Amino acid sequence: MKIKFNKLHLLCKQSDEEVPFGEHVSFFHGEMGAGKSTIAEMINFCLGGKLVKTPAVSSEVLSVKLLLTVGHTEILLERDLRSTTSVVASWKNEDELGRLELPFEAGTEPLYGEDVYNFSDFIFRAMSVPVLKVRTKKDDPDSKLHRVSFRDFWKFCYLDQKHLDSSFFVLEQAIRAEKSKDVLKYVLGLHSDRLNTLQGELGEARQRQRTLREAAEQIHEFLSRFGFSSEAEIDLQLDIVNSTAEPLELERERQLHSPSGKGTVSDFDRKEFERLDKDHQTKSDAVDDILGKLSEQNSLIAEFMSMKFKAARSSLATEILQTSDFNACPSCGTDVSKKTTPDCCKLCKSPLADAPGGFNQQRAVIEQDLDDRIKDLKQSVRRLSRSLDTQKRALEQITQSRQEVQHRIDASRREIESEYIKAARRIESKLGELNERRRFLSRVRKMPAEIEKRRSQADKLSETISKLNRDIADEEARFKSGRINVRTLEANFKKVLMAIHFPGLGASDTISINLRTWLPYIFPDGDSERKWTFDDAGSGGKMVLFKMCFCLAFHLTAAEKKLPIPQVIVIDSPMKNITPDINPDVFEHFYKELYRLLSNELSDWQCVVVDQTFCPFEGFETGVTERKLTKSDPDHPPLIGYYTGH
Repeated sequence: MKIKFNKLHLLCKQSDEEVPFGEHVSFFHGEMGAGKSTIAEMINFCLGGKLVKTPAVSSEVLSVKLLLTVGHTEILLERDLRSTTSVVASWKNEDELGRLELPFEAGTEPLYGEDVYNFSDFIFRAMSVPVLKVRTKKDDPDSKLHRVSFRDFWKFCYLDQKHLDSSFFVLEQAIRAEKSKDVLKYVLGLHSDRLNTLQGELGEARQRQRTLREAAEQIHEFLSRFGFSSEAEIDLQLDIVNSTAEPLELERERQLHSPSGKGTVSDFDRKEFERLDKDHQTKSDAVDDILGKLSEQNSLIAEFMSMKFKAARSSLATEILQTSDFNACPSCGTDVSKKTTPDCCKLCKSPLADAPGGFNQQRAVIEQDLDDRIKDLKQSVRRLSRSLDTQKRALEQITQSRQEVQHRIDASRREIESEYIKAARRIESKLGELNERRRFLSRVRKMPAEIEKRRSQADKLSETISKLNRDIADEEARFKSGRINVRTLEANFKKVLMAIHFPGLGASDTISINLRTWLPYIFPDGDSERKWTFDDAGSGGKMVLFKMCFCLAFHLTAAEKKLPIPQVIVIDSPMKNITPDINPDVFEHFYKELYRLLSNELSDWQCVVVDQTFCPFEGFETGVTERKLTKSDPDHPPLIGYYTGH
């Protein structure tokens, strides 16, 4: 995890301030309020930390830039002081040149490539380090995985003044400690990506198995409650439904093929209606017959009356023409003067015996005969009219009686049909319920097989889970080297503590790291009953030394074992709570050991130190820089050169 700071740039209201860094060590010292700690805080701010708003920063600084090299990529980080959620990164390497605004929180879509979701992913990618994911709850194998960010590693690289003597890498804080533990495990080799993958697969397999079994049990419990726990029980229920529905279906068929109400009307009403209907037809025929005869006889009377008028006109014409003599036909003018016999007509020569009015002496007989016939016909018409009236009255009575019987029959049939409809509806309703239950049972019948299918799938997952457990055990067995690294860290921690002459530590004392809490404990003379750690150090100065020495030992172990950790250390005020003039031995030996490590085992590391008093460099030929910051000396100006406030 090669990382090196090149330059810090502060854009202020009246000036641009640049702070270059040495390749190995950069030492900033001087008066209080001159901006020494602001340098370390601005580095932290550019790397995603919170801004410490001192009066000078709040009133004068507008934005900050940090030029650094990560791996083989040169990166410029730019952050406005008002920005709280993102940083702008510009980068350049042999392959590409780019610029991107990177949020500190990961979103749902990648911002760059396939694996960069936020600023932390970008830094890891530049370091060629895969994104680290660990379980949220370590005691729950089914817990979801979450990311370990660059900031979690950074807390082992940046020892800030505020927490230098109050927190031991937050390991003493129950909630926040887990990520620090994850970093320690990862760096020391007690964690692997493959183990994470296996544990994730194991959690998913267990969750699938649990889901399948719970679903199977819930379905089985539901079916058992209603007697459907097996296909045989469901088939028995289907047989009961079918046997109940069969007679109802037969009854429905019988009703459909039988006219409603047949044989249910009383025999008396039915026979009475048939008799009245027959009488009605007879009377109707009689009335029609009488009406026909009346029409015929009235026609004859009219015809006889017409004949009577014709005979009278014929007799009158005969009388008039009998004495007339015709020489020519009055119609066509033909000569008719030739003599004729007395028995023939003088005009048309026709025999008078055949002529209707040929004989005047028969006119009275004819008229009398016509009168007699007309009289007889009128008497017959009167008789027929009386008979017609009688037949009509009888027909009306029969019609009324037939209607009454018909009303009784209709009422009886309506009542019968209503009962029929009610019965039909009851049958249809019952058959509907049975058919719905049949469909339900047919669907439910598939469920026992589905239960067995889910149980079988869950059983097969047991084999997968067993294999994953074996693979995890094999992977954890490879942590032997990780446990060796822990022993090395314990040894290096004691070595550094002894080198700086840590107060109260003897050569016979031993150090042990609790792999559950990851806190290092000092065992005086090897006695675990008298063990103590960071919080038990007593004085703030000892707590500061304890934390710094553990940090140096951690980086020393990483250098010796080639473990993954950012190769940079930023210490803000290592002599916090320690007075160099009162504790010169501690001051001298601390910096002597720090410079020795940075010039030897940690030669690939870069260190930024902020302190009140400068300790001259030892063991370096190049790559070191030192700057004194004061508020009163023009040769050693403060961080913001023109600022004279508090």
